[in-house]
Amino acid sequence: MLFGCCTTIENGPVLAEAGYDFIELSVARDLQPEASEEAWAPTRAAIEALPLRPAVFNVFLPADLRITGPEIDAERIRRYLYTAFRRASALGGEVIVFGSGRARMVPEGFPREEAWDQLIRFVRWAGHEAQATGMRLAIEPLNRQECNIINSVAEAQRLAEAAGHPAVYVLADLYHMMEEEEPFENLIAAEAKLLHVHVADTERRPPGKGAYPYPEFMRALKTFGYDRRISIECRWEDFAAECADALTFLREMWIYA
Repeated sequence: MLFGCCTTIENGPVLAEAGYDFIELSVARDLQPEASEEAWAPTRAAIEALPLRPAVFNVFLPADLRITGPEIDAERIRRYLYTAFRRASALGGEVIVFGSGRARMVPEGFPREEAWDQLIRFVRWAGHEAQATGMRLAIEPLNRQECNIINSVAEAQRLAEAAGHPAVYVLADLYHMMEEEEPFENLIAAEAKLLHVHVADTERRPPGKGAYPYPEFMRALKTFGYDRRISIECRWEDFAAECADALTFLREMWIYA
């Protein structure tokens, strides 16, 4: 199992010293798909200098790049996807996470059936660019306080299957599963499509700082032999002081589950 953390470029050396296997950066912030190569160059250089490989990227779309609703700029979306996957791949990225709750939120009064079809189309477009660069897309369910569609691992699995693209997979996030009271059995049901995992603890604190049922969660993953990546995505009070303890906790939970 590989353990990583969703954080900023500046925290990369801290993660490396703590013993993490990879860093998970942001597409929108760190790949800047709508910026020119010249404008992006300093950020690219900073990522290339990191002691950890950015194997995964999240925060896929900016809020104003709408992918559901009556006003879809297909040309802008396609340009964004093309650049995002190529920049991620060039830096050693393997997975882009599709959460982007505000971009995919179904507008009030807009037909959900049409929004679902729009999501299928978007996921297929993203899958095409992922496949072209040797990467994969992981659909992230978000709880209903953050988005009004794709709120469970089961729903993400249905979207991935509806898209029918070989580069499209699913992510499971312990925080969102707990918020939605989603059973861990859904992890097992999605085993063929489960590509990536995010974790936090109660109130989105670092792992080990709350009361989430980590043994049960880890056992569910072990049931079908999950052995890919787990990233911490949480709120830190003191990153440098807490990240090493969080990693130790996760490794112990994984070993003894």
